[in-house]
Formats: sequence, structure tokens, C-alpha cells
Amino acid sequence: MVLSAGIILVVGGLCACAPLFKRISQGLGRALSVLGFLVGILVLIVSVDYALGLGFLSSAISEAVAGASTSSPYLKYFLPAMILLGILLISRPVRNVRWASIISLALGLLIAYFLRTFLPSLFTSTTVLVIVFLIATLAIYTLLRFVEDLFEFIGSVLAFPPIAIGIGLVNIYFGILFFSI
Repeated sequence: MVLSAGIILVVGGLCACAPLFKRISQGLGRALSVLGFLVGILVLIVSVDYALGLGFLSSAISEAVAGASTSSPYLKYFLPAMILLGILLISRPVRNVRWASIISLALGLLIAYFLRTFLPSLFTSTTVLVIVFLIATLAIYTLLRFVEDLFEFIGSVLAFPPIAIGIGLVNIYFGILFFSI
């Protein structure tokens, strides 16, 4: 692994503590949010890789945790903290984006297009295609809007400054534990 888990956790923890840095400078807080989004993607990829035991990216983490089981009993809790960190860092900038309507519109158009292309004998009327488009778009939008609302709620809870700072400090602690191994 190019970056150790300790570095990822410390950088992600610092980005999660962005509400502390917004008091100093708005630009620094925004820069940490943008950097945090990218680090959040990396954190989620590494944590999913480790949780599923794929071993593509997290072989260094596996070795570190195996060696750390005797040195720190708390290090076995780094994975839930890492997943929360990834969700926090990703949800902070995209919490207010309305992506359900864009995705449902695109998928509705694709469904109508593919039905017209692959089953031209059944869908000759444009009225039928418009009805299929509307039904598909509304069904997909309803499902995605629920997911969007759920993601917004979780993002709002995690973005609450005391919770975000707490998650950041816990991940910095786990990062320092990885350095001490």
C-alpha cells in the first residue's frame, strides 16, 4: 500500500476537524472540505477493502492490526471509526446536491431509448414511450429520493460540529496508534 493507514486516518481526521479551522479562515475550512471529500473516497475504498477481506489495498492494514492486537486493545475498533469518517467526509460537500432528479431523468430517458431500440415492434407509438418514460422516471425518482433523504439526514448528523470533531479526533488517535506499531 502506498500510504499507510496511519497517514490516511490522520489526514482524514484533520479534514473532519474542519469546523475548528473555519474559525481561523473560511478558505482553509473550504480547502479542508474539498481535500476531505477526496480523502473520504480513499478512506471508504480502503475500509470496504479491509472489511470484505479482499486484500487489494489493505494488506498493510491487516499486518498492522495483527501486530497491534497485543499492543492496544482499542485498535480493533478502527474500522467502524474509519467508515464513519469516510461517510462524514463524503457527505459534507454533497449533502445539498439534488442528484435523485438528475439520475432519474437520465435513467427514464435511457429506458425509453432502449425500449424503442430493442423492441421497435412493441413501442411504435410515441405516446406509449412518453408514458413509459414518465412511469420509469417517477418510480426511480421515488426510490432515489428516499436514499437522498436518508443520506442527507446521516450527513446532517455527522456534520454537526461536535460530532465531526469527535470523529476526527478518534481517527487521529487511531492513526497515531498505527504509527506506534
